[in-house]
Amino acid sequence: MISESKHIRGLIFVLIGATLWGVGGTAADYIFRNTPITVEWYVAFRLTASGIILLAAYWLFSRKQQPVRLDRRTFAMLVIYSLLGMTMVQYSFMAAIGHGNAAIATVLQYTGPIYIILWLVIRRYAKWSAADAFIIIGMIAGVILLATNGDFSTLIVSPPALIWGLVSGVALAYYTLHAQILLYRLHPLQLVGGSMFIGGIAMNFIHPIWQFDREFEWTAALVTILLLSVLIGTTLAFLLYISSLKHISSKEAGILGTLEPVSAVVSSVIWLDISMGLYQFAGIAIILGIAVYISVGRRAKTNKEAVPSTQES
Repeated sequence: MISESKHIRGLIFVLIGATLWGVGGTAADYIFRNTPITVEWYVAFRLTASGIILLAAYWLFSRKQQPVRLDRRTFAMLVIYSLLGMTMVQYSFMAAIGHGNAAIATVLQYTGPIYIILWLVIRRYAKWSAADAFIIIGMIAGVILLATNGDFSTLIVSPPALIWGLVSGVALAYYTLHAQILLYRLHPLQLVGGSMFIGGIAMNFIHPIWQFDREFEWTAALVTILLLSVLIGTTLAFLLYISSLKHISSKEAGILGTLEPVSAVVSSVIWLDISMGLYQFAGIAIILGIAVYISVGRRAKTNKEAVPSTQES
């Protein structure tokens, strides 16, 4: 009975976490549309604030249970991961939102499995199969439908949004594969919190968080949405996801994590009045369907392949 209740709790945690991630992206979209906040400032603020909170959570609640010594080699790996993985994922994802919208950006980030599969095959960690070809062709078809809405003579999605969205998929692939190595050395909170904090420091050299438009009329509602998009849409969402993994399998978390783009699409359509065509919805369905297949089918065949997770977007 206790085990069943913990399993249900884990399912609830991952469902809420995935939903918050999706809605958090829509909240960032709202901020970009209605304030002078730039992508660079937002990413610097998001990484810095979330990094501090997650590192504090590790220090207060997990340090004694799972102490980790950070040697020079691990620290160097963490810095590289922070800049090429965490920061690039965050920036490219937010740039895709800034040039397009949260729904498109979140779905495009789910093309990450293509690059993971190609990397595993190139490095000969996995053998090429017909299923791999099906996944890649399906993902490409889904992206084309999403970008054109069935009219192949024009792009419904702006080129910058499309490019940054696909870049976020590449960054997600690197982020996912490299994280597996570091998780043998670091606690998850230490890894994500530390990489966010390091990325936040780097982004502050590009756009310091203390430099923003103070003359803009910041209403209480706008400030609340800004803070909640970071504190709830990033920090709380990740804490819920990490907590869920104590009670459910990573396969279940991977499948339920696809609720993130669903919640981003629904919240964008309802809140921001984003209109999407029938073929675009078909493209979304194809991309998410393949993501679920990867979480279930390919993971069952080999434990060497990674299940992509956008839970850091």
